[in-house]
Amino acid sequence: MDLYTAVVLITAAMLAVAVIDIQSNRVIGAHMKRNSTITCILIALSAFFEWVSVMTNGAALTLIPVHKAAKLLEFCIAPLIGVMATASYSKIRRPRLIAVLSVCHMLFETIALPFGLVISIGEDNIYHRGPLYPLYILIFSLSVIFCVVSMVRSELRHYLRPSLVLSAILALLILGVGIQMVYSDVRVDYLCVAVCNYFLYNHRCKIILQLDGLTYLLNRRCFEKDLEKVTPPAVFLLMDINDFKGLNDTFGHAAGDYYLKEIAEMLRSVYGRSGTCYRYGGDEFCVILKKNTDRVKEFNAAMERKVRTRQAADGKFPGVSIGYARYDSRNLRIAEMLKNADEMMYQIKKENKKP
Repeated sequence: MDLYTAVVLITAAMLAVAVIDIQSNRVIGAHMKRNSTITCILIALSAFFEWVSVMTNGAALTLIPVHKAAKLLEFCIAPLIGVMATASYSKIRRPRLIAVLSVCHMLFETIALPFGLVISIGEDNIYHRGPLYPLYILIFSLSVIFCVVSMVRSELRHYLRPSLVLSAILALLILGVGIQMVYSDVRVDYLCVAVCNYFLYNHRCKIILQLDGLTYLLNRRCFEKDLEKVTPPAVFLLMDINDFKGLNDTFGHAAGDYYLKEIAEMLRSVYGRSGTCYRYGGDEFCVILKKNTDRVKEFNAAMERKVRTRQAADGKFPGVSIGYARYDSRNLRIAEMLKNADEMMYQIKKENKKP
């Protein structure tokens, strides 16, 4: 057994472990399970067809059709890995457009094969890169960038800035593919892709565990841990839904859950670009504002306008009481700041109850 075959077997074994992990994971949903598994299968197929191509390269001339078919299938499948990884760990915008582009790419590879434009298998059954090979590399690279950008945009819904982990994973992938581009005999690209895919999967699972299952805001544990790291200047905001118990008792918990999700989306749209939003528990929400702290009153007014607009359209929509406190060089006790924000919130809540 040569070293390359061993690398392919290790890649396949790693992907098998990943699939077992994915299928046994009780945190992720059926959608992510299915798409993540398909992503692993696509990586395995690409690695297998590359292996077949290498094994048939320069072999008996009767294997030329097998060689061509293996290389074509590899080049058709490989760019789909980034697309499926995006569908697994993020959300594809305009999925029909992406599907059409993927089909167009496969048709292009199939039509280009007889002319040796992207890949060329000579009469001696030796593989050569065609003049349009850089176009294939560009398409593959764009699919990877599409995946990373989609995940960054997804993270920005929950965090003020994306995790450095995504940059590190992208750098690792560039390293693996780059090595193969420079040293064509060192085939570690799909091993690197398999490793990066598993890193992306684990990164996504970590994010899922940090989110509240209903509103998809960060959960209470994240809030408490982030408090330990926050530095001035900042603004702490505490929010509570008015008479949420009465809402649940009158219209049912399904209605309560619906309005919790609506209010969470409002929080994200108003405060998300300047701070981090959390569901503390029940009908309580928190925001740690790190940017534009001098605009807190402006943000609060925007939130109140959104609530009033929804109340005008839906008479059942609940009000929201907001309290806040500034955390700066003069006020360095976080517990005291939270207490002040809490007292302001409950004072406003009492005023809202007045007839």
